[in-house]
Amino acid sequence: MVDVGREIMWNVGHAGQYVSYAFMVIVAIILIVGLKKRYAMWKIGKPSPIQFTKRLGERIGYFIANGIFHKSILREAFPGWMHFFIFWGFLVLSVGTALVAIQADFTDLLFKVKFLKGGFYLLFSFFLDLAGLMAIIGILMAIYRRYVTKPTRLDNKPDDAIVLVWILVVLVTGFLAEGVRIAHSMPDYEKWSFVGYVTAYMFTGMPKESIEVTHKVLWYLHMVLSFGLLAYIVYSRLLHIITSSLNMMFRGVEDVPEGARGAIAPIEDFENAEEFGINSIDGFTWRQIFDLDACTRCGRCQDLCPAYNTEKPLSPKQFIQDLKAEWERHCAGVKNEDGMIDTTIQEETLWSCTACLACQVNCPVSIPTFDKNIEMRRYLTLTLSKTTSETKLLFKNLQKNNNPYGMGKKERLGWTEGLEVRNAMEQEVEYLYWVGCVASLDDRNRKVARAFATILNQAGVNFGILGTDEMCCGDPSRRCGNEEQYLGTAQGNVELLNEIGIKKIITTCPHCYTTIKKEYAQLGGNFEVYHQAEFINKLIGEGKLKLNPALEGKVTLHDPCYLGRVNGIFDQPRNVLGKVSKGVYEEMGRNHNRSFCCGGGGGRIWMEEHHKRINHARIDEAIAIEANTVVTACPYCLIMMEDAIKDKEKIETMKAMDLSEVVVKGL
Repeated sequence: MVDVGREIMWNVGHAGQYVSYAFMVIVAIILIVGLKKRYAMWKIGKPSPIQFTKRLGERIGYFIANGIFHKSILREAFPGWMHFFIFWGFLVLSVGTALVAIQADFTDLLFKVKFLKGGFYLLFSFFLDLAGLMAIIGILMAIYRRYVTKPTRLDNKPDDAIVLVWILVVLVTGFLAEGVRIAHSMPDYEKWSFVGYVTAYMFTGMPKESIEVTHKVLWYLHMVLSFGLLAYIVYSRLLHIITSSLNMMFRGVEDVPEGARGAIAPIEDFENAEEFGINSIDGFTWRQIFDLDACTRCGRCQDLCPAYNTEKPLSPKQFIQDLKAEWERHCAGVKNEDGMIDTTIQEETLWSCTACLACQVNCPVSIPTFDKNIEMRRYLTLTLSKTTSETKLLFKNLQKNNNPYGMGKKERLGWTEGLEVRNAMEQEVEYLYWVGCVASLDDRNRKVARAFATILNQAGVNFGILGTDEMCCGDPSRRCGNEEQYLGTAQGNVELLNEIGIKKIITTCPHCYTTIKKEYAQLGGNFEVYHQAEFINKLIGEGKLKLNPALEGKVTLHDPCYLGRVNGIFDQPRNVLGKVSKGVYEEMGRNHNRSFCCGGGGGRIWMEEHHKRINHARIDEAIAIEANTVVTACPYCLIMMEDAIKDKEKIETMKAMDLSEVVVKGL
């Protein structure tokens, strides 16, 4: 009976074992020195304490799903499976190497116990060869993609080629060393090492002595290359193995759908700050700098960026990489005395962002971009008093009349004519309908406010409005960098709402929804906030609202960024549409988390667009599926979709409607 197994360190003996130990120590030292240096570079940023135990289970779950099992990475098939093969190939090979080391350096050495034998050894051999083959396939896919198909979102650097070739050589030399070992005696059970067994035929005609010499050369070459690759991790793009993994773990407190995704962090100690915002790389927190180092340059953010895809001077990938280059120069002693704005990052680049969070939500390693952009906008607006002509007018209107249009406060009640609407300032109500500036003052969106009030009345909801006492929620000011104006507005709103005892708020605007729900909490305003899509769906579920199918033709839904991506509200508007659609419902090509922005967020709706229009790119998707009605649930989106339909001369065959307007048709 042939013993199934193999001699660990065959042909290299204790000498090979001791050399491995020496290399292990050397590599450990190199890694520790490199990580220590990198840690010092991260810490040039401001302190940013992390509540590591907060939502720890969620963050671990996120990392397991996305870091280990590649849920987010596999959204794109070819690069997803490419990375999956490489990652899992090396993960299994690492576990296998650890088991070999445990037997060689512990169980066999101390207790004369060998567990790599029999059926376990056969499975062990099979899965290690399968893992190595997977890794080779993944590397070849990466080489093909990076150097043959060359997608525009990838930029090639020498380090990319070095890493790919190095990994490939390590894998190939490993299989060659295995093959020549098997060729020495060609035991039948080694067929389970199917790649090594096939490789062995390359050496079967050689004399035993030559096989042993060849094996020893290949074994040492593989060992040196493997340890060298480990040492290279901290000094190459392979560092993302560490930084990207940690970034996924850090992200959970702020960036889960139920958390504060989309909320802007306040300026600390605003009253005593000497300058506002950031214009020097060391003004960012260490956590934000860590984001820069975690970027793998995969370019997925760029593919989904509305600014980049409409020829604006913003690529979120390049934005992060430019900041990273600035950070590396700073750490190398090259200080930027002129600041980053207009040297590292251009002003037009900063103002191009719509704050849609497509880059952040679709980044495989959870890197936010707008948190860095907004700090530089703050520096421009508050410290340099330098902003665009459109935002100057916006701030003036908000300062004078508490709305972006500069209209008188009495105009806020124009939409209520002929409707039964209570005033929450005069009588107690269960729900406050926060109408918002656009629905109060924009003629098109006033129809939305009327429709939603009609729905609430039909369902018997006890609601009221603030009327002339309602002010802007502060979203335009804050996202354009004017934190001072935002604080004045938001603090006044919070005080008023708390004073009159408001607990529950409904809004038709996702921007108001996000600001009141997530950002007012920073100022002591803790309210139960609903978006109309949630609330209408709730009323239907409770049987308070009966709808009939009334919307004919092909219908599609445009997911507003601050409803879907930012707040995870995807199903509710679709559920409502399902109740009122008489015709066919079809999704646009980009939907849910990958939905394309209308172009109005981040203050952009108040600015002119000087390149290809984002709303045109979005409506083209609706035209492509021959939709008759584009439904949305955001006043910004409604304006942008209607403008695009007019510009594209599609008003005869296509219309844009708000969710409330659609529901009223089905009452």
